[in-house]
Parts: sequence; structure tokens; C-alpha cells
Amino acid sequence: MKIHQFHIPTSLYLGPVNVHLLDEDPVTLVDTGPNLPESLDALKDALHGVGRRIEDIERIVLTHVHEDHCGLARTLQRVSGATIFAHPWEAGRLRNFEDYHLYEPLLERAGVPTAFIARFREAFREIRKLGDELQDIEGIDDGDQVDFERSSFAVIHTPGHTPGSICLFREADRLLVAADTVLKNITPNPVLSPDPLDPSRRFPSLGEYLVSLSRLRALAPTVVKGGHGPDVDDFEAYFGSVVRFTDERQKKLGALLPDDGATPWEACLALFPDAEREHRFLALSEVLAHLDFGVAEGRFAVDTRGHVETFARLRAS
Repeated sequence: MKIHQFHIPTSLYLGPVNVHLLDEDPVTLVDTGPNLPESLDALKDALHGVGRRIEDIERIVLTHVHEDHCGLARTLQRVSGATIFAHPWEAGRLRNFEDYHLYEPLLERAGVPTAFIARFREAFREIRKLGDELQDIEGIDDGDQVDFERSSFAVIHTPGHTPGSICLFREADRLLVAADTVLKNITPNPVLSPDPLDPSRRFPSLGEYLVSLSRLRALAPTVVKGGHGPDVDDFEAYFGSVVRFTDERQKKLGALLPDDGATPWEACLALFPDAEREHRFLALSEVLAHLDFGVAEGRFAVDTRGHVETFARLRAS
């Protein structure tokens, strides 16, 4: 099988997104790029460069719901008739883009001021324009196989970056297509999401992410193709760097929490004072993920008696 990596431009600060063409019958595209004219043109050119057209695509596998990875799926399906696959937890959001109302109580509980909740809503709507709602989606889950004429990839559910993130693993050579679960030059950021099993709660993204990385580590992947930037060819070193970063971030955040506690929003302002626009939401996501993880690990305590949560360090006994 030939695996082609295409670098598709986006309008986001991350720059280009990596999409992968698994060029063996049935021809399969993993992720698509955002719904922008320049992204579609770049994908057409990339396909042409390897002797393919959109019409040749028979299957589209979406690794997660973010628009830079799924935005062109409806357009490509309309042209090619391809079947679209995604984890069931992502499929629900792909079918219904108007889900910001699920985030509002989570943001209120984090102490986010009303004005910023409104700003996040507008930013959310702008990003949603980079994708189209999908209705015709097939579910794929952990342990399923994506079969080809002469090879096969296993689906690995890797919750963390989003609840329904997936990777594809080829056991024959231990190659892993990991999208945003593994990014060589970008700090992991499990993004704030409602829990798919109980949307009134935050999804415990960081704890789940570290479990997902541990599962991937046990597979000993040789090459990891991420969603942005270059491949990772030393997963053991990558795993160690994430563990060290997580420990350092936990210590730094804990040192910033006052004895009488702070709301997640206050902690976010203290840890990331210069974050602006969409970076403020990502900063808040990171802080919430670390606060929840710190509570689960017995480092922090959370007071949920009021409408807004406050977090404080647990004193050593």
C-alpha cells in the first residue's frame, strides 16, 4: 500500500493539516482539511500528483470532529459517493453543529464571565463555518478493522484530544496514523468537551489522553503520522516528553492556586495572562484538563458547593 501525506492549508493558527491517502482498494482518505476553496484546490492538486481524483475516493475515515480535519467531508462525499466513517461519539456532533449550548453551563461553572462566553460563542460559530453537517455517517469503534485488498488497519479509540478521537494502526509494520492524538512539535491540548455519556459534565480529557498514550505505547509504533507537522519516529521519547510536561504543568498550576482556591477562569488568567481570542479558549481547556486531572490524582481539591467551582492545593499530611 502507498500512503500519501498531503499538507492541506487552513485558516487556523496551526497552519496546514495533514491528511492521508491510503492508496489501495478501496481507496481511503483519512481526514479531509477544512471547507475552504483553497483547501479543496490543494487537495485536488495533491490527488492529481499521485494519479488520483476525488471521484476515486471510496472511503473517508474521520479521526475526530474538528473542522480542520473533517470540514470537506460532505463536499468530497457529494462528488465521490464515498462512505464516511467516524467514532459514534464524534458522529453525533458531526450531524449537529449547533451544540454550543452544551458548553455554556460548563463555562459558567468554570467562572467564565458572561462577556467571554458570548465571545466564545461567536468564535465557535466562525469555526463551524469551516465544516458542513453530515447525515450519512457509519460508526467505527475500538477494535474494528479497516480492511483493504491486501492489508488492514485496526481502529484504536484514543479519547483525549476529543472524546471520540481514533487512530489507525497497521500491525504488519506498526505504522500508526494518529491525527491530533500525537503531534511532534505541538503541546498536547485535550480540548474542553461535554462528556458524551453525560453532557452536563466535563469530559475528563487529560486523564483519558494519558491512558490513550499508554495504550499506543504498548503497541510500540515505529512511525506515527500526526495531524500537523512531521512524523514521530521515536514514540518512547515522545511519550516521556508528554509525561514530563504534564508533571511540570501540574506543579506550575498548583503553585499558582491560592490557599482559599481559585476558579478555573482565575487560574487560566494566572497561568496564561497573554492568551487572546481562540487561544484563551484553548488555554482554559488546558487549565480545566489539568485541574480535573489534579483532583483525580489527589493533588487538588474542588469545592462544588456553589454554582462556580473553585480549586485549591491539597496540603501534604
